[in-house]
Amino acid sequence: MDNEVKSTEVLELEQKVMLLERKLQSEVKRLREAVGAWRRKIEGRGLRKDSIREGFNAERGTHYKVFVLDLPGDLDIEFVLDIIKYEMLEDLYPFNFRKVDFSRRYKGWLMEVERTLNKEMQLETDFLMKYYSQN
Repeated sequence: MDNEVKSTEVLELEQKVMLLERKLQSEVKRLREAVGAWRRKIEGRGLRKDSIREGFNAERGTHYKVFVLDLPGDLDIEFVLDIIKYEMLEDLYPFNFRKVDFSRRYKGWLMEVERTLNKEMQLETDFLMKYYSQN
């Protein structure tokens, strides 16, 4: 009877140990990725300085730029957001963060930033004012 109880306890402990080993392995993998991302950031490869896309959004009245972030694609989104907030945004002033997506095409994270640009692009008002002022 004692042997059965001990063997059951031993099996339960072995299962718990295996579960903990798996958790530790996944945590080690996540930390290695994080260290690699920080190393690239320190080496100056976190943000490619030239935007891949730039434009004006008339609906929002904003000038926007899109950058490719040189970060591993399998990083947790929370970690990517922390890197953006604490390491990259201050270099992009006066632009504000808008969104980040992962792109298979660019094999990296795409960050979009924007700034307000008070430029009215609707021609209807200007056209009507000129038309009626001439007639």
